[in-house]
Amino acid sequence: MLNNHGKSTVFKPCEQIVAGILQSDSNIEFVGVKKNKIKRVIWVKNGSSHYFTDLPSKYFELLKEAYLQDDNAMAFLKNITSDFYRQVELYTYYVYGDLDTTPDIINGRLNNPENFRDKQNCPSLAWNKEITINGNALTPREIVISDMFGKDMPDKAIASTLGICISHFDVIKRRLYKKAGVNTKTAYIMKALNQNVIRYEYANIN
Repeated sequence: MLNNHGKSTVFKPCEQIVAGILQSDSNIEFVGVKKNKIKRVIWVKNGSSHYFTDLPSKYFELLKEAYLQDDNAMAFLKNITSDFYRQVELYTYYVYGDLDTTPDIINGRLNNPENFRDKQNCPSLAWNKEITINGNALTPREIVISDMFGKDMPDKAIASTLGICISHFDVIKRRLYKKAGVNTKTAYIMKALNQNVIRYEYANIN
């Protein structure tokens, strides 16, 4: 990607300690995994990984309560499986499936949903979760724009794809930059990558 000075910018993820990976870390980190198109969840605590089926009931109850409060998630997942336990596992996959540095259960309390998407047009975007940058929620259009930034699309091409004029796009872009606390597209992409608004596997970035 070219920065504002015409030079190539290489983006790399920040190297931080993954939640639950240390033996001294008694918090819990959920990780979504896919094998042969089957979605599963494992959890990490005190440096060890475990199957979702081995999750203590007190933690399962936290996830179940959150799931039962999300009507859209329930409507979607009931069409996938009638197994309630499996529904809660899939809910956990879609909402807490990213392996990151912030535990999903901290001191016995369920943390806020993550900036995790199974795919760009993830069904969980319609659930009780938000994609945020600097703690500011992004609108569906802003998420789409962020994805197109990650694909290195020029502003005019983004505006054309959205079916809006470039001046209208500039207004949206300034609002997006304000939410992120930045002034340039390069700075926005860096922050969006670090906060998982844009995922490396979906981005056109070297």
